[in-house]
Amino acid sequence: MRGKKLMSPRTAQILDKTLSRWRQWDTGLDNSLAEQPKVIQQLLGGLTNQTFLAASGDFRAAVRVNAANTGFLGIDRDREQLLLKALQSSGCVPKLLYADGDAQVTELIRGRHLTVSDLADTDIQYHLENCISRIQTYVVETISQRNYLSYIHLYSDQLTDFQGLTEIEDAASIIDNSVWGPVIGHHDLILENVIYDGQKMYFIDWEYAHLGHPLIDHIKLFGRDYCANKADIQTINALETLQRGIEKLWYAVQDSQTKNHRESQE
Repeated sequence: MRGKKLMSPRTAQILDKTLSRWRQWDTGLDNSLAEQPKVIQQLLGGLTNQTFLAASGDFRAAVRVNAANTGFLGIDRDREQLLLKALQSSGCVPKLLYADGDAQVTELIRGRHLTVSDLADTDIQYHLENCISRIQTYVVETISQRNYLSYIHLYSDQLTDFQGLTEIEDAASIIDNSVWGPVIGHHDLILENVIYDGQKMYFIDWEYAHLGHPLIDHIKLFGRDYCANKADIQTINALETLQRGIEKLWYAVQDSQTKNHRESQE
């Protein structure tokens, strides 16, 4: 969905700064853009960041202004950049043109987001599995394996009286204490973060990526039934509970942050 959304002074400042650094963008065009890219329109759909379509001649890029509360949401921008850079040759991620702590610029992927009905298409399934498999072959030795119990506590410690926390903690402990080899996982592989151009799949928005369980993205994208023959029932149950729990905790923290911000303005 595209359209207009209120732009804060912070967003406008960061957007202007990022555009002014256009000569530092790795465009792959011999860095020969004729002039500074200009914002064409805002791309809506994200829940935290704001993203804009920028253009210079035939060149198009997506300029993302990072949300100010990323630390509260468990986002590590350095880790995101490191993993995205490592995956540049995979063919499954957009080209990273520029990034700093406030913004990220990537090539504009032309295509469409997937729909729920797409997931039943065997050809779509093949492309998705192929991308996940290729991504999981990449090794990043400077990042340690995600501890899921610590991760959910990053959220729950910001909340009071979160219902169902014990069940989520138990699921996280089962995954943390089981034997599996960590792989690069997107950890937010929803339909809105998959773009299909008719031939290839691209996974976008890597801000929650980490080295994690090999089935964490399968569970998020396809659901438990699709994964039934990929692991034992205890693992499937734990991954499903963990995935849903992380999502609920995320929304609870986001709501809490919004409430605190509103109260501070009163």
